[in-house]
Amino acid sequence: MGGLSRYEDPNLIREPMTVVEGGRTPSVLAMLGKMRRSAFQGRQLGEAFETWKKMIEGPSLICLGYAASLSSAGMWPLVTWLMERGYVDVLASTSANITEDLLEQMEGTRVFRVDAADVDDVDLWAEGYYRFYDHIVSKERYDQLETLVTSAFIDDLAERWRKPSITTVRFLHEMGLWLDARGFRRSILATAARCQVPVFCCGLPDGPIGEGYDKAKKAEMAPVVDFFRDYKVATDMMDHAMTSGRGTSVVFLGGGVPKDFLQITATSVSSRHGNEGAKPHVAAIQITTDNTIFGGLGGAALATECISWGKEAKGGDNVMCFADVTIALPLICQGLAEHFGPDHRRRQPKPLSLGEVV
Repeated sequence: MGGLSRYEDPNLIREPMTVVEGGRTPSVLAMLGKMRRSAFQGRQLGEAFETWKKMIEGPSLICLGYAASLSSAGMWPLVTWLMERGYVDVLASTSANITEDLLEQMEGTRVFRVDAADVDDVDLWAEGYYRFYDHIVSKERYDQLETLVTSAFIDDLAERWRKPSITTVRFLHEMGLWLDARGFRRSILATAARCQVPVFCCGLPDGPIGEGYDKAKKAEMAPVVDFFRDYKVATDMMDHAMTSGRGTSVVFLGGGVPKDFLQITATSVSSRHGNEGAKPHVAAIQITTDNTIFGGLGGAALATECISWGKEAKGGDNVMCFADVTIALPLICQGLAEHFGPDHRRRQPKPLSLGEVV
């Protein structure tokens, strides 16, 4: 493409979400308190905020499920903010969400907004763009994410990892350290590595990492990713938290495999101990627009079906908020920032040191 494309108007740049720190009137905090006493999904949003606040104030292991196309939508700075404050102890994510946050951190790459009801996808393809509903990114720049970043990491790992296999959680920890050393310090994986937050991803090939592996020159030398070992590692964490008395809490942004993974590894603790009784999460939040009646919702509603599986506790703080995550998450994070203040850090111990985990 020659010159500046009409799609690349600076006025159309999609800006990532961030939290306003310090010194402002706590208007969002006050509004969330009022919403809790209202009705419908406004009430549920207020309940979700109150439950998340209680998780942070309590001792439980807080696990975050991160699904849907949220990093491309600009939600990734909120996820890194939550980890930096200690509000997330374990992260389970889709592959795209832990790599597409790198796009805006690549020099010269921007995400632009379009009118989803009026854009011509054939024209976008011809002009060289990929579309995520109402925002687009250059195909050339996206492909560079696969060829210059993820494949470069896989080649690097192949050079220095001498064991035949590697867990996903270790693979992503190593990738976080690699990204941190190469200027992607603000990324989800680099932040997780610094904050000692283990990251799990069952669908690792489904995104730029899979394409990066396909393009890596030394892919055949790279270690095989052992997903089954990840299951044991995650269950060890859940078991440690449950048997120590801390308990586990979960927040699901969307549903899908990240939700199922955090749910089923927790229930596996019960079977480890002879199915002597359910060991459910002590609190749970899900923010989603999915619906139970079509058999979806990433493994059932929290306050109903999940109880039959021993995933959540009857009478516990189980909040279903049927809302768009891009609306609900910024409001909740802003409320948390206002409530706890700019310098707050949660001091609860991590699930296990990453040295033990990996």
